[in-house]
Amino acid sequence: MYEKFAAIYDEMMSEIPYDEWFEKIHDLLLEYGIESGHVCELGCGTGEMVRRLADAGYEVTGIDISPDMLALAAEKTQGQEKVHYFEEDMTDFSLHKMADVVLCICDSMNYLLREEDLLAMFRCIRENLAKGGICILDMKTAYCFQKVMGNQVRVDETEDALMIWDNTYEEETHINEYILTMFVEEKETGMYERYDECHEQRAYSSEEIQKLAEQMSLQIERVWTEDKIRTYFVLKA
Repeated sequence: MYEKFAAIYDEMMSEIPYDEWFEKIHDLLLEYGIESGHVCELGCGTGEMVRRLADAGYEVTGIDISPDMLALAAEKTQGQEKVHYFEEDMTDFSLHKMADVVLCICDSMNYLLREEDLLAMFRCIRENLAKGGICILDMKTAYCFQKVMGNQVRVDETEDALMIWDNTYEEETHINEYILTMFVEEKETGMYERYDECHEQRAYSSEEIQKLAEQMSLQIERVWTEDKIRTYFVLKA
């Protein structure tokens, strides 16, 4: 997962409003009095948010399970002394120092398909979050999978690649399966090579997230949903 996709991820996801997301997150951090300190991003991907946080003066640790994504992230933040990357699973990670903030955004949590996985992630967050620190999370909603994405085919095209998303949503399991078919131009030959990846994401209710977080002694500070598509959570240790 995220092998060949990593190379074209930024180009395919160019519509993601990273600047807007960063401003919202930064405003939240300032509201909680966190003007500096150590931020850990789980599922940091190609480092778009890590770069922005580092530019704002935070020490940032990026964690991702994909070495290909981390390699791209490291290129973006080359020379940033306060940026560290680790190839770890968000359900089983440890940090070199306690974090003042843990982020898990851009629906990375939806990739956790079992409640046990969420519990494991919350346990790691609790163990690595400084006293009084906060955790900011987001997730795609069931509505998003049902009405916006599920059981549809989406095609994205750039100058060098074509990607077909074939989505199938299962109501019983709340899991959306993405079959990604990519045709990527090989620079050396000018020929297009085909690559296939399978991704799965699961929808959870706000009540399920709150129950699991509280089992790990993380208290829900805020919950809100935007456009029925994405739910945000602020948790506190």
